[in-house]
Amino acid sequence: MDGIDIFGFGAVAFILGYLLYIIYYTLDLFFLNPFKRIPPLTAQEERTIQNNLPFYNNLSRREKERFRKRVVRFRNRKKMLFHEDVIEKEKITLLLSATAVMLTLGMADFLILSVEKIMVYPKAYYSKFTKKDHYGEYNPNLKTLIFSEEYLLHGFKIPNDNINLAVHEFSHAISFNIANKLNIRSYIFMFGMRRIHKLFHDVTFIAKVDSTGYFRQYGKTNIHEFFAVSVENFVETPDEFKRQFPKLYGILLRMLNFGFYKMTP
Repeated sequence: MDGIDIFGFGAVAFILGYLLYIIYYTLDLFFLNPFKRIPPLTAQEERTIQNNLPFYNNLSRREKERFRKRVVRFRNRKKMLFHEDVIEKEKITLLLSATAVMLTLGMADFLILSVEKIMVYPKAYYSKFTKKDHYGEYNPNLKTLIFSEEYLLHGFKIPNDNINLAVHEFSHAISFNIANKLNIRSYIFMFGMRRIHKLFHDVTFIAKVDSTGYFRQYGKTNIHEFFAVSVENFVETPDEFKRQFPKLYGILLRMLNFGFYKMTP
């Protein structure tokens, strides 16, 4: 077999392999994959979600079923790496998977391919990437989310303080995952980001942000942090958000495609 034949065979094999991967991934997204039989959530795991994510309790029966299926799929697909001193590994794995599913429940693609690994340290850690101490971060180059157990779990203890590290960092990852793709969901998301960017540089809007104190000051770091902080508020205090900043609330509602969800129980 000469060089041209080998090259042609290799190209065909690559194309076929890629197509098979796309089919496998698509089947996995819609729970039609015959090669995977993943055990459902246990009753205890569902109670853990109920106790830590009020969002879940407001879903319809049909949406709860979809939520649970997505959680077990997401958990099965991601590589979780824990420092040896991390205590609540199973709970953290469950809550991180549930958070990812919560933020993407209005989207077809919930597996977030921009995240392959999730690392958890017991407390604040030193990041070689930023050369600073961190509670959490998203590294798009390594497709890795990093958290500290202490601050991660604290974000779930008070459901309406607008501070949730898991929501914040997953918002960054989702933004990176969905941006600039050739589909309608990406177009809607990017259009929303442009509108948020415009608000972020609007003097009147920022004056209101400052006067109300509704958003954490960290959100003013840049547009990406403002988006992540806004999503935290959107998830934890949606009614207040809608009352104080209805325009921004509507933008996020469309970006995340949360039209199915009744914020007030």
